[in-house]
Amino acid sequence: MSDGEVLSIGFTMKNPLLVLLLVTLSFNVIGIAADKAVAKESIFKSVLKGKLVAFNGKRVGRYEMAAEPKYYAFYFSAHWCPPCRAFTPKLVEFYNAQEGKKKNFEIIFVSNDHDEKSMEDYIKGDAMPWPAIAFRSLERIKEISKYSTEGIPRLVLVDLEGKVISDSYEGQTYVGPEKVMNDIPTKTAQ
Repeated sequence: MSDGEVLSIGFTMKNPLLVLLLVTLSFNVIGIAADKAVAKESIFKSVLKGKLVAFNGKRVGRYEMAAEPKYYAFYFSAHWCPPCRAFTPKLVEFYNAQEGKKKNFEIIFVSNDHDEKSMEDYIKGDAMPWPAIAFRSLERIKEISKYSTEGIPRLVLVDLEGKVISDSYEGQTYVGPEKVMNDIPTKTAQ
């Protein structure tokens, strides 16, 4: 061994196999880190961007989430639906009781109303404190509308990848939105 090679496993061309191994390992580590970062991004974030509205106390206007939650609870409902009108005040009370606590979820209202005015009257009348999908955007969001295959009211809790965590339906059996509402604190606590 020459003096330059004593305990030297550096990046010299004298050991190209070692260089190749280290480069390959570096790319694998970078790739794993990138995969983990991508896995954290929601399938809903880009779909909802620019399509949310909320009641600000006076009117319904555009809404942008400050930060993305870990879970979404999609609330399918309509002002013309008596069971929906009976459940919505309970959901508003539940949601408002979460204020000040660390919330890992956001409720998103998905209207089944026949027109925008009816939807906005429902949001205002019940003082829904959560955002809603803008009426003109409802039909174009397949990533969310796929959860509304049955009757209303329906509440569906999903993770960022769209996996259903809790639903108003268990198979073909309607168990109601209260079940999901009661599941939210424990299912989103992680």
